Amino acid sequence: MEYRIFTKDREMRWVDERTFIQRDEECRAIYFQGVVIDITERKLAEEALSRADQIRKKEINHRIKNNLQIVSSLLDLQAEKFSDKQVTEAFKESENRIVSMSLIHEELYESGNLDFLDFSSYIRKLTTDLCRSYSTESLSIVVNLNVNTVFLGVDTAVSLGIIINELFTNSIKYAFPQGKGGEIKVELLKEKTSEVTGEKEISGKKPILKDPGEIQGVYEQFTLVFADNGRGMPEELDIKNPKSLGLQLVNALVSQIEGSLELRREKGTEFRIKFRDAIQDTR
Repeated sequence: MEYRIFTKDREMRWVDERTFIQRDEECRAIYFQGVVIDITERKLAEEALSRADQIRKKEINHRIKNNLQIVSSLLDLQAEKFSDKQVTEAFKESENRIVSMSLIHEELYESGNLDFLDFSSYIRKLTTDLCRSYSTESLSIVVNLNVNTVFLGVDTAVSLGIIINELFTNSIKYAFPQGKGGEIKVELLKEKTSEVTGEKEISGKKPILKDPGEIQGVYEQFTLVFADNGRGMPEELDIKNPKSLGLQLVNALVSQIEGSLELRREKGTEFRIKFRDAIQDTR
């Protein structure tokens, strides 16, 4: 057992206390031996290594962000050489995908938390950038966000950022008749908390056998809602087997975060993505 103590000189030291028990043939304890080892130097070395690792990760995120911004700028410059609308739109869509990833690393770098991030802050920056990219004000399109402060793991946040980027692009391109305007709504709803144990998931519903490779812990259940009040998706569209690259990407990313995708067609188009993420300790 490791713990801290204070010497009579008020100096803090780390110690490792170990106890050994000797038993007789009938397993009765007949002898105890204890030892307390000063491990202060080891603890200080571990803390120094941890701080160095944090600095290294922060610098990596900074460099990734800068490199992604360079790639985005190169795509923007390359797009200017083409006059074909389909080609320039393809460049813009690729550029926005890269920006959605770059913003993740910017958020990580600025916050100092390198394994998870404030998703509400990230999503506001992302939608602001998308509105600027597609000039939504000139198109009379209003974007409403309902995302409270919540911390998500980096892998989950990256996937959701690209998903929102794809759905946003799809709405801008197809949902609203030219000159009519409309509304886009993004919500993140917290559903419930579940615990993954060695055998099953406890979530108030039927127990689910746990994947042997799954990390144990406590998870929060979420629903990401992306909706617009535009013309709606064609009835013949199979959301599970779409032909467009953007929706194919959405399906792939939903599977990647082990979520589920639902399409509703009442009063426009509404996508509901259910997923879960490990509860993050932000202290």
